[in-house]
Amino acid sequence: MRPLATLCLASMLWGCAAAVPNPASARPPAAKAIPRTETLTAEQIADLEIVTDVAVSPDGRRVAYVVRSPRAVTDKPGAAYRALHVLELRTNTSRQFTFPPDSASTPRWSPDGEQIAFVGRRDGDATAQVFVVAIAGGDARAVTTAKTSVRDLAWLPDGKSIAYLADREPTPEEKADQDAGRDWKVGDVDSAFRQLHVLDLASAQSRAVTPREFHVERIAVSPKGGSFAVVGGERADVDGTMMYGAVFVVDAKGGAPRKLCEHAGKLGDLTWSSDGAQVAFLGAADLNDPTAGVVHVVPATGGKATLLTADYEGTGQWLRYTRGDRITVLAHQDTKTVVLHVDARTGARTVALDRGPVCHGADVHANSGTFVCAGDTAQHPAEVFVGKLGPGGLRRRTHHNDALDRVAFGTQSVVRWTAADGLALAGILTMPVGWTKGTRAPLVVMPHGGPEGISMDGWNTRSGYPAQLFASTGFAVFEPNYRGSAGRGVAFGKADQGDLGGKEFDDVLAGIDTLVAQGLVDGERVGMGGWSYGGYFSGLAATVHSKRFKAAMVGAAITNWMSFTGTSEIEHENSLVHWKLWPYDQPELVWSRSPMAHTAKSKTPTLIVHGQDDSRVPPEQAKELYRALRHAKVATEVVFYPREGHGLGERAHQIDFMRRFVGWFETHLRG
Repeated sequence: MRPLATLCLASMLWGCAAAVPNPASARPPAAKAIPRTETLTAEQIADLEIVTDVAVSPDGRRVAYVVRSPRAVTDKPGAAYRALHVLELRTNTSRQFTFPPDSASTPRWSPDGEQIAFVGRRDGDATAQVFVVAIAGGDARAVTTAKTSVRDLAWLPDGKSIAYLADREPTPEEKADQDAGRDWKVGDVDSAFRQLHVLDLASAQSRAVTPREFHVERIAVSPKGGSFAVVGGERADVDGTMMYGAVFVVDAKGGAPRKLCEHAGKLGDLTWSSDGAQVAFLGAADLNDPTAGVVHVVPATGGKATLLTADYEGTGQWLRYTRGDRITVLAHQDTKTVVLHVDARTGARTVALDRGPVCHGADVHANSGTFVCAGDTAQHPAEVFVGKLGPGGLRRRTHHNDALDRVAFGTQSVVRWTAADGLALAGILTMPVGWTKGTRAPLVVMPHGGPEGISMDGWNTRSGYPAQLFASTGFAVFEPNYRGSAGRGVAFGKADQGDLGGKEFDDVLAGIDTLVAQGLVDGERVGMGGWSYGGYFSGLAATVHSKRFKAAMVGAAITNWMSFTGTSEIEHENSLVHWKLWPYDQPELVWSRSPMAHTAKSKTPTLIVHGQDDSRVPPEQAKELYRALRHAKVATEVVFYPREGHGLGERAHQIDFMRRFVGWFETHLRG
């Protein structure tokens, strides 16, 4: 390995001694209200700065966080930039340590709190590496020289070593074959194995801890640093990691991973107890559970895992041991996030926080009880929120996107209704800016994806789902949490299995009928637009339910369940946790639930959009629907965005899509 690389170029300012104070980003909201007289634009949505990756320091006095920001108009096409910031909680001032066009993510504090390690990439680098920067200032230095990209990292408790995940490097024989054109691929899946490595900072030497043929997805270091708990397995493809992984323990010196327990289905976050005797993790209740939201506990020596929250009507997202046998859990519940304390012995639950922002990334300082999250509300995207768990709640500590303070928003609220079979349902309704009670607004339905996604009562405006952009142009927006959504527990999440496009779509229709009956929206002017599974819903709206919908936007959507099953990277995931059957065994059923089977009856003008490089839902799904609707003489348009996967990441693409989306509905829904 090469000697430690250093970087302190004036043009890059990677955490140098002159790390730039940024008090404006850390100021609280202004006490005096600013008149909201401006209209939201597509450019503003694409240009939003969003906080991610929060991490509280070991002494509880600072928070490291990442701000995701768009590329400038003059930059070459690509994904958003990410920059490292540190917030001083006592003074509420922030310092920015990295700057675009370089990137930084996944900040991790050293045990003594004097340094931060992060995954970074300098402009022009082919691979991401581990960088370390001193909190007092100085050079940010690359401490790894991996030939493949680093994906995650963690400090060992002694502060002398860093564990990291990196894509498996090709062997000399594999590299020679590639160079000679002997690069054929056997099999039908793409996979990139990740190995766990440990870097000794003093010698700058790294060693692989896990075998080449073992894939590692997540890591957690034991309290004494002698071992790792990992989520992984023998498969590295998307289907394999989603459905067939397990929790293992790996000795820090290397060797064969040891499976801790039998587990079927999806897996999420994991954590060690402070004494190293237990490992807690989030996982599915069984193989057919669509989410990894149940808290499990297993002895670190191995054994049978205990499911602590299988009966909880919510979905765990993040967890940490915080005090003795207490596990602190961030969960989606209904349309908000809550923080729970779960007793690892009994499973008893107490609510530690049930109001405040919708939290995404989180961290907790176990000794003081300080809780940190990237939180959003209906008025702003994610910012740093900090507070003690309990009645005091969390307080917003950063303030990006000043322009939003002057924007007029449509009123957002939680709406509730009852399905035809009596199931209680909820969703989010945003009324048009300046809406007058007693008038009926044209309605845009925006169903979330998954179907195990969820619409929360927070910041719901983003490029794929520009809710407030529609509200600013006179539309109401309805985001329903139909059966199968997260946030309501295992039984609700499974309630659509074997019936995709059936009762779950009826749930949405019942919600629309409720809004019409309440006099809020015009039932003759209803359109639907969503992405992925939400795009599938939009395809059904344009075909099966064409009489009810005057416009549709179908984004990255399944349009033919049979061809999707044969080409997607999630054949097993979709079949096991959503259909709960294999489409090849019941082709008549899955074809009858495909928009492609019903295009002849369509009269709904339909905009179809797709990323050209989408492997989750291949772009041929869009082409099939477009050609069938064109044959049926339906007003339709298809747009493919190059370099994009299952969603849109480039600023220019995002702006173009939002303008097309709103323009299509302006023309065909409102006329």
